[in-house]
Amino acid sequence: MNSRQQHIRDVFEKTNYRNQLVWLNAGNQTGSIQIEICEKILTEFPEEEITALEIGSAYGGGVEFMAKFFYGRGRAYGYDTFIGHPKDLADNQKDLEAYCMDFWYEQGKRIKELAKDRLDYNYQRKILDKQMLSNAVLVNGRIDEHSFDDIKKIHFAMFDLDLIKPTRIAYETIKDKFVSGAYAMFHDSLPPDHIPNIHKFVYDEVLKDGRWQNINDKWDEAETIAGLVTILKRRLF
Repeated sequence: MNSRQQHIRDVFEKTNYRNQLVWLNAGNQTGSIQIEICEKILTEFPEEEITALEIGSAYGGGVEFMAKFFYGRGRAYGYDTFIGHPKDLADNQKDLEAYCMDFWYEQGKRIKELAKDRLDYNYQRKILDKQMLSNAVLVNGRIDEHSFDDIKKIHFAMFDLDLIKPTRIAYETIKDKFVSGAYAMFHDSLPPDHIPNIHKFVYDEVLKDGRWQNINDKWDEAETIAGLVTILKRRLF
């Protein structure tokens, strides 16, 4: 384990950051990159109240982590149906975007932490409230043009919906709310053949409007491929 990997592990394993909700990306390349970006945000926006979004928050662990990480400095928002992956929104029911969460739900039949009742809004809210994480905000329901009405500005957003339709709606709704220098992560956008619709959206639409810089080259290619992520930084106004 190199010094960078040890640092990331130390950040996550500090007592205050140990999750009570499951973070599916904890310990993998996606989670490591997300931790590094959160650290960058604290450094690069020292005077601002941080707004961080996890769009497609599943079992809630990513929101819990960010709420703890940004406690006293900002809020973490989690967007989800809280009843499971809405596979009916997939363009093709045989594509990965439709069944990508089935593996976790199957694991939940024998691992209680992954049981589908752990997706429930009330369950997650109770766990967050017990930890007095009033800066963790859960937004219940399918993504639409009004899901982000309360959001004025964004410093970080993780898009992890797996489905192209709500991903496009979410991005188009919030793209003008990112502050200069903000970060966005698109999960499942790499490799190109993983979920092709997500990859094409990020590389053929999002990046081509000129407001974003692809900063994947700040990490090893193998790490971003394994993490299934494209990391973008909002260009300076």
